[in-house]
Amino acid sequence: MAVPNNFGGKRPTSRDVARLAGVSHTTVSFVVNDVSTAGISKETRARVHAAIAQLDYHPHEAARSLGRQASRVITVAVPEANNAHHQETVAGVEGYARERGYSTVRSITNFDHDEEFRCLRWLKQRRTDALILSIAPGRALDDEIRSLRAQGHAITRLGTYEATVDSVRVKEAAGERHVLDHLVMLGHRRIGYIYGVVDHDALRGRLDTCLAIQRAHGLAVVEEWVCRCGPTLEDGYRATRALLAACAGATRPTALVVVNDLLASAVLGALFAEGIAVPTEMSVVSFDNTPLAAYMVPPLTSVDCEARLMGAQAARLTIERLDSLHQAPVHLETRARLIVRQSSGPALP
Repeated sequence: MAVPNNFGGKRPTSRDVARLAGVSHTTVSFVVNDVSTAGISKETRARVHAAIAQLDYHPHEAARSLGRQASRVITVAVPEANNAHHQETVAGVEGYARERGYSTVRSITNFDHDEEFRCLRWLKQRRTDALILSIAPGRALDDEIRSLRAQGHAITRLGTYEATVDSVRVKEAAGERHVLDHLVMLGHRRIGYIYGVVDHDALRGRLDTCLAIQRAHGLAVVEEWVCRCGPTLEDGYRATRALLAACAGATRPTALVVVNDLLASAVLGALFAEGIAVPTEMSVVSFDNTPLAAYMVPPLTSVDCEARLMGAQAARLTIERLDSLHQAPVHLETRARLIVRQSSGPALP
């Protein structure tokens, strides 16, 4: 295949690609837009792709967007910027979307209703093709989400379930059960909690599940050992030191369950400051198994929920939804696995 004469400083067009590949302009459009129903053979697609590479042709995204009222942009909204769990899920979204020619825009909502509604406005204004949204269940905008989905907008819930829209979440209660079963097997009977979240009413699911499983094991829940605090490192550090100051010896838990790895790092720091050896004197178990977990001191026992896969699955559902807006919603679950490291060990006799 010979490269056509130079373009006089102009960028090559799809018609140049068509001439070089020996196909119609329409065929090039179908290949570029990856239209699977166009009936184009693998050989023809390969010829078009070879011509695109040889000419270094890049579609004019603005023109393509005008033609189909789409931007090939997906917005992914998560509540926290510094939580590695959300960073992992967003990385999964971005990786999958990029491979399929979509750009992603991150929006950090900080659990703020106005920021969440702003993401929905972008969708209504067609500033983004689709929205992947991580919010707590029962938020005020649930009705708006259902309304937009009914109007044909593509929305995927990440981490929570909503019957009318696509969703990806970890298998319900599996991680909490792994944590409590692990601690009970190690002989722990006095279990405390560092539960640091923004909104304790909306985000109490993990704690409620853990306490229910603990009771099912025949272990009493000691309210003084359940510390509800804010979501920051400082919140977790202060809550741990307050718990330790309030009880000692046999009145102190032998294990702490922490809401996520971010706060677990603060918990380990507080225990170190108090001279409490982990796991000899107190075990620490957490959720999310972020990359940081393996490098804490000691390495942290944590539940892995396949966050990056969760993000990639959300991106897949979202892109597929753009081609099938009226199909029934799809709900996927990732598995939860407990990764046992050195922060958990047998309870003191």
